[in-house]
Amino acid sequence: MTNRLKQAAIAATLIAAGSGAAYAETVLRFSDYGPNRGSRAAALEWFAAELDERSGGDMKVEFFWGGSLLGGRDTLSGVGDGVADMGTVVGFFTPKELELYNIGDLPVENSDIKIGMRAMYDLSRDGAVKDEFAAANVHYVTNFSTGPVQLICRDEITSIEDIDGLKIRASGPYGDTLKRLGAEIVSMSQADVYQSLDSGLLDCNQNYYYAMVAYRQYEVAPYVLALDWGQNMSFGVVMNQFTYDGLSDENKAVFDEVSADFIDYFAEDLEQVDAKARADMEAGIEGASITVTELSEADRAKLVETSAASIDDWIARVSESGKDGAGLLSAYQELIDTHSAAE
Repeated sequence: MTNRLKQAAIAATLIAAGSGAAYAETVLRFSDYGPNRGSRAAALEWFAAELDERSGGDMKVEFFWGGSLLGGRDTLSGVGDGVADMGTVVGFFTPKELELYNIGDLPVENSDIKIGMRAMYDLSRDGAVKDEFAAANVHYVTNFSTGPVQLICRDEITSIEDIDGLKIRASGPYGDTLKRLGAEIVSMSQADVYQSLDSGLLDCNQNYYYAMVAYRQYEVAPYVLALDWGQNMSFGVVMNQFTYDGLSDENKAVFDEVSADFIDYFAEDLEQVDAKARADMEAGIEGASITVTELSEADRAKLVETSAASIDDWIARVSESGKDGAGLLSAYQELIDTHSAAE
């Protein structure tokens, strides 16, 4: 079946559902690259349950976990083509198609999960980022966050200066910034980090508290430098534009309401999960514990100053494509300030 025929079939289903005709409900096929476990999967299940309840059973979600319908790198195009109605997208997987959305991965001064997610949600629903999603034939739905970046190490480091000369697994603009601070950056998956830390191939790893627990990295790297540095938020949910347009006005209102509420729900849950992971590791898990060193104000200022070069690199790349990266960054920072003031 061609993509056009698939979309026509979707439209027929949605029209019938909206009119109360042959179909009693709209079933939205959701593709996610990850397994059905952990706080993010649980939050998506919450999204589906709320959508079902608030629509009076009109809208239901059928999940396809673990890339069983679309792989992570194929989700944006697959949802745009109608292979799935909804899906989880990661800007890193589609750097050209979602060049502006990748602003969410920049190491800006934005480590508060709820404030960051609200700012990213507002930014993505309007203007140039919205247009970027529209060009891919998808409707932006809502956002995720990884939470703030930390550094877990084999040996204790207490300052930014200690990073010089260390072998660190890191990625994206965070890795670029650490390289500017003198680190040797190594690229590898989190699944391979444990053995590399244990063997000494790596000195440190860029990660988040809850992921340190998930990968048991505290067993071989008992020291954390609490960077509380930015967060990765080029990471969200999209819907086929044709599918969204086919919803009734009432169901669109419900869908948008649940999408907005998801931001606070996920942010609050992730904050609790991250804090618990840190507390559990500091208290000791099966005899293994971590020591956390807080970053000094002087070191934080140096980290922010060094991060600016990575942000400038992104602006330059975006400008080469004829887009206003500087303007978008200004709008993003203004949203961060607005939501910070509202807290």
